[in-house]
Amino acid sequence: MKRMCVILTALLVTAVLTAPVGAAYDPEADYMQQMIQAAMDGDEEAGTAAEQARNEKITGEGLDYALIAFDDLLLLSRVIYREAGSCWLSEEWKMCVGEVVLNRVASPEFPDTIREVVMQPGQYGGRCADFQDLRPSRDCVEIALRLLTGERVLEEPSVVFQSNNRLGSGVYRKLTDEALGVTYLCYSSHPELY
Repeated sequence: MKRMCVILTALLVTAVLTAPVGAAYDPEADYMQQMIQAAMDGDEEAGTAAEQARNEKITGEGLDYALIAFDDLLLLSRVIYREAGSCWLSEEWKMCVGEVVLNRVASPEFPDTIREVVMQPGQYGGRCADFQDLRPSRDCVEIALRLLTGERVLEEPSVVFQSNNRLGSGVYRKLTDEALGVTYLCYSSHPELY
């Protein structure tokens, strides 16, 4: 009997040690929807937990989905909301704002992460207290998600400025709104880098 208990204990320990990592996720849960809701709520803890469970599910089930960092989703959503969150602005306008951020991340002229780009002094206000309190709308979060999974509207990686003034080496596109005025999407000052 004692020998049987030892064998069963050894089998149990072996089963626990060899269990696949990530077995704690719920295969029926929609973790991306949880991440979207957490971004809208500004709930970083819930968003990070959903990200981790989603990544475990993707890895554990061998799914062909992009891994999305909740921090990137939240920050990009907040930038889009802050810069183009007005409900009457077009989806394309919102996409352009978010894409400029991602172009900067990919650019040799700017920092290499969304967090670093957003937190640059004088850029997107990421260091301001009110930025940390922003609760982006669902459409801004969903647009950020589409951008993070590779969708693009500008199709021009050297468009790294979005401003009420002309910047860089020229204007790629001019967006005009009766209430907000003009926003210019502009090329880098160093187009030879692209």
